[in-house]
Amino acid sequence: MHYFKPKSDITLAAHQVFEGHSHGYFQTPLVDHTSGSVHTGLSLCQLNPDGEVAPHVHSFEEGFYLLEGAPEIGMKDEVYSLRPGDFGVAKVGWQHAWHNSGHKPARWLQMAAPQPKPIGKERDTFFAKNGKFRGGAKPLDLTNLNGTLFGHFDMGQVPAGADRSAAVAGSPGAGVFLKWLIDEKFGARHQRMVFIEYEPGANIQPHDHTFEESYFLLSGEVEGIMDGERYLAQPGDVLWTGVGCVHSFNNIGNGPVRWLETFAPQPPLEDVFRFMHEWHKRAAEIEG
Repeated sequence: MHYFKPKSDITLAAHQVFEGHSHGYFQTPLVDHTSGSVHTGLSLCQLNPDGEVAPHVHSFEEGFYLLEGAPEIGMKDEVYSLRPGDFGVAKVGWQHAWHNSGHKPARWLQMAAPQPKPIGKERDTFFAKNGKFRGGAKPLDLTNLNGTLFGHFDMGQVPAGADRSAAVAGSPGAGVFLKWLIDEKFGARHQRMVFIEYEPGANIQPHDHTFEESYFLLSGEVEGIMDGERYLAQPGDVLWTGVGCVHSFNNIGNGPVRWLETFAPQPPLEDVFRFMHEWHKRAAEIEG
């Protein structure tokens, strides 16, 4: 099973769960139960100038990557000002809140796992009584996080030249650069988020997984083959592959393809990729 959502179908709107607990806040689902997913809750969020989301907790884990703007986030007992490229995780039950004192809207890609419940089902988001966003934000200092989970990665940190090439999870990946943002080592327990760049002509061969993946295009043009169907994805488009979906990607443009990719649930410790060509070769060796 797979899913493709073009940028033209993405429309931000007020979120019913946050009604009465936010203002200037808009969100649109990119991947959820309506996409066929059972693990992934991927959303695009926007907080307008002077917008606010009241302190709340979830019974799921929530990760984010800031695409634009300069909002403040309250996480546990700390309040930080953010800049594009900052990312973080609110673990299950961690109280957090948002405020935008800037002059431009703030936008971020948000990943929730386990997948949030559909509207009308059991509640999984709870708001603090009389909760208000606490001011006094300080710049994000990655050397002194006081138990919170934050990091930073932007396009300026992509290595140049030969250093770009990197193996993807131990498999051949010439012309591919990968940077883990959110994973087990970072402190997440239900998801991963990774930045990937494909140089022109680079590709990854048909394979599948025991987990779901989503891909949010930042730049470039990529050809995606999912369950034998071809899609052309451009910046702002979203692709998703379910468990067992055979998929491949090929950079067909003249510039780099860059995307943010998520995994849910977290992958097994072994045999993360099942490449079709490797098993065809193995079959020939075994069967003669």
